[in-house]
Amino acid sequence: MKKILSILVIVFLIISGIGAVALNNQETDNTIITNSSDIKFSTFEIKETNEGYNTIEMNDVSNYLMEPGRPMLPKVVKTFELPFGVKNVKVDVNVYNIDEKFVLKEIQPSARMLPLTTTEQTIYIKQEKDLSIYNSDDPYPSDWYTYSIRSGLNSENKRVTFVIVHIYPIKYIPNQEKLLIAESSNIKVNYEKKVETKLDVLSSYDLVIITPSKFAKELKRLETHKNDIRIKTFIKTTEEIYDEYQDRDEPEKIKYFIKDTIETYDIKYVLLVGGLKSQVYAEPKDDTNHGSKGWYLPVRYTNLYDKPKFPLSAEAEIYFDPGVISDLYYADIYNGTGDFSSWDTNNDGIFAAWGHPDPDVKNDTGIDLIPDVCVGRLACQSLKEVKTVVDKIINYETSSVKESDWFNKMTVISGDGFLDQEDLNFKWDTNGLPTGEYTICAQSINPEGISGPIDEINVTLDKTQNTTLTFNHDDNLLVPNFPKYPAPPIAEIVSVSEGNILGNSDYKKTPGESEAYNNDFNPWANISYVNGILTIRGKSYDPKPYGNLTDIHVWIKDQNGDVIFSDWRYDLEMYYEGEWTTGEKVLYNRGGALYYMDDFEKEIYWTSNGKYITQEDIINALNKGSGFVFMSGHGSPNSWGDQYPGIPGNRQHGSAGSLTVTNIRLWAPYISFPLYPVDGLNNGEKLPVAIIGGCHNSQFNVSMIPGLYQGLIFIFKFLPDNYMWCHGTPVPECMSWRLIRNPNGGAIATIGNTGLGYGMPGKVLTIGGGDGWITIEFFRQYGEHNQTVLGQTHSQAITEYIKTFDMTDLEAGHPKSVQQWVLLGDPSLQIGGY
Repeated sequence: MKKILSILVIVFLIISGIGAVALNNQETDNTIITNSSDIKFSTFEIKETNEGYNTIEMNDVSNYLMEPGRPMLPKVVKTFELPFGVKNVKVDVNVYNIDEKFVLKEIQPSARMLPLTTTEQTIYIKQEKDLSIYNSDDPYPSDWYTYSIRSGLNSENKRVTFVIVHIYPIKYIPNQEKLLIAESSNIKVNYEKKVETKLDVLSSYDLVIITPSKFAKELKRLETHKNDIRIKTFIKTTEEIYDEYQDRDEPEKIKYFIKDTIETYDIKYVLLVGGLKSQVYAEPKDDTNHGSKGWYLPVRYTNLYDKPKFPLSAEAEIYFDPGVISDLYYADIYNGTGDFSSWDTNNDGIFAAWGHPDPDVKNDTGIDLIPDVCVGRLACQSLKEVKTVVDKIINYETSSVKESDWFNKMTVISGDGFLDQEDLNFKWDTNGLPTGEYTICAQSINPEGISGPIDEINVTLDKTQNTTLTFNHDDNLLVPNFPKYPAPPIAEIVSVSEGNILGNSDYKKTPGESEAYNNDFNPWANISYVNGILTIRGKSYDPKPYGNLTDIHVWIKDQNGDVIFSDWRYDLEMYYEGEWTTGEKVLYNRGGALYYMDDFEKEIYWTSNGKYITQEDIINALNKGSGFVFMSGHGSPNSWGDQYPGIPGNRQHGSAGSLTVTNIRLWAPYISFPLYPVDGLNNGEKLPVAIIGGCHNSQFNVSMIPGLYQGLIFIFKFLPDNYMWCHGTPVPECMSWRLIRNPNGGAIATIGNTGLGYGMPGKVLTIGGGDGWITIEFFRQYGEHNQTVLGQTHSQAITEYIKTFDMTDLEAGHPKSVQQWVLLGDPSLQIGGY
């Protein structure tokens, strides 16, 4: 980097009170320092699943080694905090008293994270066991530990070097049906105290506001307000930065400026002000790396291509997101050695590359990712929006918000994220039975002994005819008062339909996403009639809050009413992922969001309790006002919504009403009212911090014409995709930003995904990573760790994610989950005001 900065400018800054530092070079001995920690591992329990696997649950452990398709095993995470920029870090881990235990059933494979998309692209994600591991005589994992070295802000907002150690107390040797179990371990971390340059800060600053000059005058009010409440603040324009720095592109110039403000003024917070220059049409990208010309304040795009793992054909070139906006780029200033974190570790000019389709573009391994400064953005597109959000921030921080009844409420809105139905796999052998009419019956029962309606399917057994089988998915018709919930337990037969013929020919079919959501991931709905044996598959669930267990009874009657087949499945599990994510119960020693927010009154709007059915239900909930809102579900830049419990009748029937930015679209009806529902929110000064779980809700690079264009792609397949995810809707601004720029209410800040979010289906929903994990962590940081400054709460959630998961994840779900999780709002905001 070549910096152009005159001595006169420095003198002016000192005289004007902005402050500077004196450099005091101090030599220190190259002393070797050792940190050590002894760990005694908790006891564990082996449980058998309905699928015939074993699971291992360790007491007081909520972290697990979860490589897709490989055995799921407990993991202990230990983090050492060393002085920032230390050198020659060495880690040594020893485990002691290794015991052996034999297990007759395989350890359950870890699930894959699934995209939270509303499209049919999820058909390319399958759950498959990694046979290279399960057929091996080698221990898994191969080592007792792994570690990484990173730099960033700790829980006290101090910059440190993190040494993150993952220890695996249990190894598994599949072919020998054996576990290797360690009783305890010792970790030693050695590092070299460096010759360092001390920074004697003469006048420090807390917050820098980076903005184009167009918005600077209006932001002076915010600067004055922040200084009045002792958040020392100054404004820097993008024009000044571009004149003073000579780097590869505008985002890198801004990043180097942020680095200099850290080293010169000990800055803690960076507020970026500026979005696209037009709501109608703005060019979102200059090239694969950044967007600048169409922006008031530029964005860095990653080049992380998350490609479906199981395309339908070798020729399929399908990508979910070929790169996403990442403001984390501006927050991650230093790498693990204390040097500049460029996000182009191989220096090929392609930033944050991972899984790139060009074989000559190599992955940028070793990106640090942990925030070194708290960054938020106000994605303003006009002076009017700047004035609106400045007014909201000033009023919020100067009012007695925290003492208000409305602030001490937390509103959660959610439903069922995935269809995680277990395979019922009933086998009815029709060989030797007489030709005639038969009735297949199914009924579910919950742990309270409540029985649901009986699902009946009449079929004909006639070996003189060809087999005719069709798929049946209409459990929405079995729910009394649909779509009003709660409801009694539901049993649904899907693998055979009314009037089908079981004949002399075999028949097999795998229903797709439009018929059976998540069937390709976990085949719960496959149709099979082979050698006269009908496999009866379907659903069993208890549609009420936390209704995760049912038994199901299937029996078959002949035309005389005699029962000729009877079988049961017990303790079937189904989890309504969004509800458990937002809720207060615990899975694998990790709670949902409400579990960590004991001091807040809980306003729960779930599809399973009947309080969330329509868009109006969401609007009414938000208009009441609350300190926090957590919406966990599915989304796009234009909408957020979720599904009824069990997703009855598949997604076309099982989806609740969505909150939308606009009701103008390419398909019929072309328009409905109100035109802009989000703008109708009128909760006034009762402004929540809103966490929005789902895909693309915070994708703030959309404008109306590109949104309309994407609808044409579905009609004219030859058109190239622009990856706006608006599906033919002219979206002027994304959902998350539209909530903030609303002058009559909405939110004070939002946090969500700029790209396709990921979630974990079933019981591992709170521990497996992705959107469900990081959103919960925000509330754990606030409620359990007292992180009450918005940017710190956001940054610490990201930091804890990076500590917990393998950021070299080849499927890229973990790196992407932190890169795209953007804070739209003021990072120095005191939650609840002062």
